[in-house]
Amino acid sequence: MSNPEKETIFENDFAYITSGGDVHLKKTSFFDDRKIATIDPEKVEEQVSEMENAFEDLTGKVGSFLDDVEEELSEQPEKAKASFESLLEEISNSSAIGDFEKLLSDARSKFDETVERAENAVSAGPEKEAEAENEESDKEMVPVAESEPAEKDSGKKPENAESEESAGEVTDEAPEDYYRKLAEKAEEISQVDDWAYVSMEFDMIENQWQEGPDTEDADISKFRATIDELRESFEEKKRAHYEEQKKLRLANLEKKKDLLRQLSEIVDNKEWTKTREVGKIRGRWEHLKPLPSGEAEKLQPRFDTLLATFDEHKVDRLVKQKQQEEDNLTGKLVILEKMEGFAVELDEKPDWKELDKKFNDLTRQFRKIGRVPSDKNQDVWDRYHTAQDTFHSLRFKHDSAYRNEIEKFLSKKKKLIDEAEALLDSDDLAEAARKVNKLHRRWKKVGNLPQKDENEMWDRFKAATDAFNQKKTDNADLLKEQEEENYREKLKLIDEADTLKESEEWDTAHKKFQKLMDRWKEIGPVPKRKSGKIWKKFKGAMDYFYDRRRDHFKEVKEERKDNLKEKEQVLASLSELKTHDDPIEAVELAKPLQEEFKKAGYVPIKHKNRLWKEYRECCDVIYDRFRAAKAAVDVVGRKNLDQFSADDIAGIRDKQNEANKLRKQISKLNGELIQMKESLSYFKPSGSGSSLLDDVKKRIENAEKDLSEKETRLAELETEIDKLKNEVE
Repeated sequence: MSNPEKETIFENDFAYITSGGDVHLKKTSFFDDRKIATIDPEKVEEQVSEMENAFEDLTGKVGSFLDDVEEELSEQPEKAKASFESLLEEISNSSAIGDFEKLLSDARSKFDETVERAENAVSAGPEKEAEAENEESDKEMVPVAESEPAEKDSGKKPENAESEESAGEVTDEAPEDYYRKLAEKAEEISQVDDWAYVSMEFDMIENQWQEGPDTEDADISKFRATIDELRESFEEKKRAHYEEQKKLRLANLEKKKDLLRQLSEIVDNKEWTKTREVGKIRGRWEHLKPLPSGEAEKLQPRFDTLLATFDEHKVDRLVKQKQQEEDNLTGKLVILEKMEGFAVELDEKPDWKELDKKFNDLTRQFRKIGRVPSDKNQDVWDRYHTAQDTFHSLRFKHDSAYRNEIEKFLSKKKKLIDEAEALLDSDDLAEAARKVNKLHRRWKKVGNLPQKDENEMWDRFKAATDAFNQKKTDNADLLKEQEEENYREKLKLIDEADTLKESEEWDTAHKKFQKLMDRWKEIGPVPKRKSGKIWKKFKGAMDYFYDRRRDHFKEVKEERKDNLKEKEQVLASLSELKTHDDPIEAVELAKPLQEEFKKAGYVPIKHKNRLWKEYRECCDVIYDRFRAAKAAVDVVGRKNLDQFSADDIAGIRDKQNEANKLRKQISKLNGELIQMKESLSYFKPSGSGSSLLDDVKKRIENAEKDLSEKETRLAELETEIDKLKNEVE
C-alpha cells in the first residue's frame, strides 16, 4: 500500500499538501518544515486560496505595525520591541501559505532601521535640551552690568568676563562668527524630522540671536536671512506634516467606519461562517492608527459588541461543525466497511463491471461527505486507499478485460516516460520545454493504474521531467538564445500577417492565415515577457482580417436576402402558370421567368435546396402539361382542341397508338410473307412429300391469317377513331 504522507496533491515554492490533506510549510531560515493544518483533499484549491489570502493579511498586518511603531518606540521602546517579537512569533506560527522568508526578513530589517532612527532622534534631543537648560541657568546667575570698555595692556579680564563667556562666549568670539554659527546650527537642525525638537531648537537660536554681541558694524544680514528662510521652510514642512497627519486620521476614521459597517452586515445577516473575513476586519481594526481625538472611544464599544455577538455564534457554529464532523466520520466509516467488504463477498464468477460500478458509487459517496475530525483524518484516508488497492488488485488478478485495459494504460505511460527521458538529449531546449508541458497534459488524460504501479510510473515520469527542468535551468543562456530565435521567427510571421490582413481575396487569404497559424504553433516558445505582446500583435492582424471578412460576408448575406425575395417572387409567378388555361402559351410565359430565376444570384444556403426543389416542381408541371397539350394537338388539331375533353383525347390517343403499333406489325408481316413465298421457288417438284416445304407453307398460312386479323383490327380502330372525332364535332 502506498504511503499518503509521501504523496503530494499540491505543491508550490512555499508549501505542499499530502494526499491525506496535511498542509506543510517548507523549511525557511526562521522555522523547519512543519504541518500547519489538515484540510479536505477534495477542496484543495479553495483551502489553498484561503491560506494565501491569510498570508496577504499577515503582510498587511506587518505593514500597519511598521507604520505605527516609530511613535511607540520614542515613547515606550521596550514595549514596542516586545510587540514586534510577539508579531514575528505570531506570523511564524500562523496557518498561511506564502513567502515567509521574505516577509520575516523584510520585517526584521525595516524594524531595525526604525529602531536606529528613533534612538538617534532621542539621543539628539535630550543633549540639546540639557545644553539649553545649562545656558539658561548660567544666564540667571550672571548679573546684568553696564558695558565697560576692556582694559588695554593690563593682561586682566573684566570682572564679569567668565560670566560673559558662559552666556555665549560674547567676549572672546568675533560677532560675525557668533551669528554664522547660529545660521549653521539652523542649517543642521532643519534636516531633523523631530518636529517638537526642531521647534525648540529654533526658539533657542532666536533667543541666542537676541542676546548676541554687538555686531561692531559687521554684516550679519545674510545669517539672519538664512535662519529666517530655514525657519519658514521648517514651519511649512511642519504644517504640511500635521495637515497630512490630520488627513491620515480622517482617512483612518473612514476606514474604521467601513470596517464597522462590514462587521455589522455580517452580524445582521447572521453569516456566522465568515470567520476569515471577521479575522481580517479585526486585524485591520487594531492596526488603523492614528485617529482624530475621541473618535476611537466612540467606535470601540460598538465594535466590541459586534465582535462578541459574532464570537458567541461562532462558538455555536463550531460546536455544530464538530458534531457534523463526527456525523461525517460515521458516514465515511460505514462506506469504508462496504468498500472493504468487496474483497470477501466475491462470487466464483463475479460481474466485474457491476462491481466496479458499485465500488465507484461508494467512492463518490465517500468523497462527497465533508471533513472529519482532524485526529481521525489520516486513519480514514489510510483505510480508503487500502480498500481501493485491495479491490483493484483483485480485479486485476481475475478480470482479464480490466487487466488488458490496465496494461494499455501502462503501455501509454511507459511511452510518455520514454518521451520525457528523450527530452534530455534534445538540442532545442525551447521546443523541449514546450513538449514537457504537453507530456504532463497527456499524462493526466491516461487512465489510472493500480496505486502501486501508478506511484512507480509517476515517480519515473516526474524524475525525467525534473531532470529536464534542471537541464533547462543549467542551460538558461542557451534556452534564452533559442527563445530569442523563436521570437525573431514569430516577428516574421507577424509581418506576413500584417501584409495579408488587407487582402480582399477572402478564401485565399483565409487559407494563408491558417497556414501562418500552423507555422506559429510549430515554432517553439519565446521569452515569457515577450510572449503575450507578440501574440497580441499576431492575433490582432488575424482579427482585423476576419472582422473585414465578416463585414464582407455580412454584405453578401444582405445581398442574398434580396436575391431570395426576388426568386420567391419568380416562383410565385411560375406557380400561377401551373394552372394556365393554355399549357402551350404557359411555356412561352415561363421561359423569361426561368431566365430571371437563374440571374437572381445566390441565396442564403439554408434556402437553396428548398427554392430549387420548388422551382423544378413548377417547371415539371408546366412542361408536362405542355407535352400533353402538344400530344392532344397531334391527335385532334389545335383548332379542335377546345372541343375535346381530356378523357376523349386520351381515348383517341390510346387507339391511335394501338393503330400505329398494328401498322408496324402489318408492315413487318408483309415483308416476312414476301420472303417466305420467294423461298418456295427454291424447292424442286418432287413426288414424295417434304417436311421442310410443308413447314414453310404452314408458316405462310399462319402469317397470312395473323396479317388478316391485324388488318381487320386496324380497320376497326380507324373506324372507332373517326367515330370519336365525328361525335365531338
